[in-house]
Amino acid sequence: MASNTQNTMEDVNELQRLAQLAHRPHVKSFLQAEIQRLLTTVPAKTSESSATQSSASATTNGSTAKARENKAYACPIKSYGWDQTPTSVKIYVTLDGVGGVPTDQVQVTFTDGSFSVLVENLNGKTHSLSVRLSGEISPTESSFKVKKNAINISLGKTKPGSWSHLTAKEKKDDVAKKSKFDTPSPSPSEDPSAGLMGMLKKMYDDGDDEMKRTLSKAWVESQEKQARGEFGSV
Repeated sequence: MASNTQNTMEDVNELQRLAQLAHRPHVKSFLQAEIQRLLTTVPAKTSESSATQSSASATTNGSTAKARENKAYACPIKSYGWDQTPTSVKIYVTLDGVGGVPTDQVQVTFTDGSFSVLVENLNGKTHSLSVRLSGEISPTESSFKVKKNAINISLGKTKPGSWSHLTAKEKKDDVAKKSKFDTPSPSPSEDPSAGLMGMLKKMYDDGDDEMKRTLSKAWVESQEKQARGEFGSV
């Protein structure tokens, strides 16, 4: 059975072949962004090997420019800043020297729920960033500007308001974290101990073996004390 890394690299090779056949800039940009995203999920040596193989293939086909592009080391962009207004989100990507890169090698693409950045051959590296957003944006109302050492991106919100998180993953993780610790309070008509029992049950369900043994022992001891009438006496 093929490993996950092998399957990913086969997808990368197929996308690289499609990128060589593509003519429209937007399509080429989309394919290159997806290639760089996939390369960030595999070990560096594997991605470098794939890039070298792709370069050799491109040279064989007589495309030396494409070979130089594929030799560029894949470098994911992991740090960026963001801010927002009621109608837009501002993204600040710092890349030293990006203003000196030819304009056709700096590509920013937008969808309704994401944006991606691809900077090719900046000091021998191809920098990429792909972000799935926590809210919806309008691609036609979104834009970017390349500065000397930065790329400033403006995302137009489809609905005015404030976003609690930038990325969909951050929002999902935060909701999951809060739900894990939220224990609903019992209503006045319920048994006053229902909330405590619910919390203990959740601790038991989520706990490891040691936690389960501890809670089970405490429960048994509690029942024995109740049977002996040790609880509730003054």
